[in-house]
Amino acid sequence: MLKQKQYLYLYSNIYFFKLPLPSLKKYVSFDPNCNLFRLNTVYSNIYIRTFFKNSSNSISTLSLPIFKKIKFKGKGYYIYKNYRNTVTPQFGHSHRIYVYSFFAPVKFLTKTSILIFGINKSDTVKSSQRIKALRPINIFTGRGVRFSKQLVYKKAGKVSSYR
Repeated sequence: MLKQKQYLYLYSNIYFFKLPLPSLKKYVSFDPNCNLFRLNTVYSNIYIRTFFKNSSNSISTLSLPIFKKIKFKGKGYYIYKNYRNTVTPQFGHSHRIYVYSFFAPVKFLTKTSILIFGINKSDTVKSSQRIKALRPINIFTGRGVRFSKQLVYKKAGKVSSYR
């Protein structure tokens, strides 16, 4: 009698994975009524929760994209983007600074806001943090680069405290 191979299918609008499952009948069981995989282990490990948390995070990143919206405020601030997702902000520096985002596409929403999105969370967050770090928010004027829905606290200046 031939053993029939079992596969785990992961798919979305952009990708399709067909992963073969090894025959681990005594360790892994599948309940077709609930669509659950049950892992039966002999050994108890203190890192089992970390393993399941990381595995669920990796599976959820394949189905849920990550979005980071960046807004900037200031006089004469503008951003260039070329076809290779290289972002070049012009924030009053005498030379151009290039921010490369290889796996996170960049889309311009308005003149003052851009959207960085992708499947991989670390690439998306790193490229958005690099853009944000180029011009931090000035606490007196409120100008600079910030994430959307980020609170900006202004500090009272010396002139307004004497009036």
